[in-house]
Amino acid sequence: MDKDKSKISILIVPHTQKVKRISIPNWFPKAALGILSVIIISLVLYIKISLNYQSNLIEEANQKIALISNLEEENRNKEQKLISLEAENRQLLKKTEEVEVKLNEIDKLQRRLEKLAGIDSPSRGGVIDRNIEMDVSTPSEEMSIVSEVLSDKKLELEIFIEDVEAQFEYLETVPDLIPTSGRITSKYGNRRDPFTRRIQFHQGIDIAGSSGTSINAAAKGTVIFAGRNGGYGRTVIIDHGNGYKTLYAHNREILVKKGDMVEKGQLIAKMGSSGRSTGVHLHFEIHKNNKTIDPLSLINN
Repeated sequence: MDKDKSKISILIVPHTQKVKRISIPNWFPKAALGILSVIIISLVLYIKISLNYQSNLIEEANQKIALISNLEEENRNKEQKLISLEAENRQLLKKTEEVEVKLNEIDKLQRRLEKLAGIDSPSRGGVIDRNIEMDVSTPSEEMSIVSEVLSDKKLELEIFIEDVEAQFEYLETVPDLIPTSGRITSKYGNRRDPFTRRIQFHQGIDIAGSSGTSINAAAKGTVIFAGRNGGYGRTVIIDHGNGYKTLYAHNREILVKKGDMVEKGQLIAKMGSSGRSTGVHLHFEIHKNNKTIDPLSLINN
């Protein structure tokens, strides 16, 4: 090594062989150390980059796992909502069927009431279509149609109520209420006059009773006469409208005056025997369009 300072000698001394000497250049250790440093630094950088990449992969994987979990939760929520909607749809279908049944019941009842009230079917205001097709694809569409049917039914029932009220108002003016209690002693038509004994036409009916028995209006109307009227004695005449008038004769006492509005069944006089009379009774006439008709053809039993 003294001869050549630019080299480094390495001696190898084995047990049984000769000593061996290896000479290496002086710069070699430095170069080897540099290379080793580069390798270590490269390895460190590689490991760091790998760890960063792995961390990024793990983070991305975690994000995707979280996204998948959210999607699964959202899917479960949607499935639950779908189940709820299906249950609501079944309920809607059931309610729709119940409404249809009730509508049919209401329709039948309305027809019966129209018949009882004497109203032609359908009610005035036009024909309401009661046969709307209900076989549709979704409950919402069916409910929409049911809503339309209910609106039509509401309109029809409003018209029906108006008709019923008008019919009841009309019936209040029809003199079909017997005006007093007692026994019918003479009917409408030809009879033997109690005074002349000749056959004469009797314009009304006679109802015998006790003096002071209540006499009531046969229908709603306006008193157009209240006073003495020749052989009829104390008389009340009521105009009911619709061509109807009623006459109540031979009263002992009159309790109304001309111009009074009276209700059906209202007390208007007391039974007596005033005028051309053979005993206590009420002579009762019904006029329709200024012609007498048989009261018993109109009076309710």
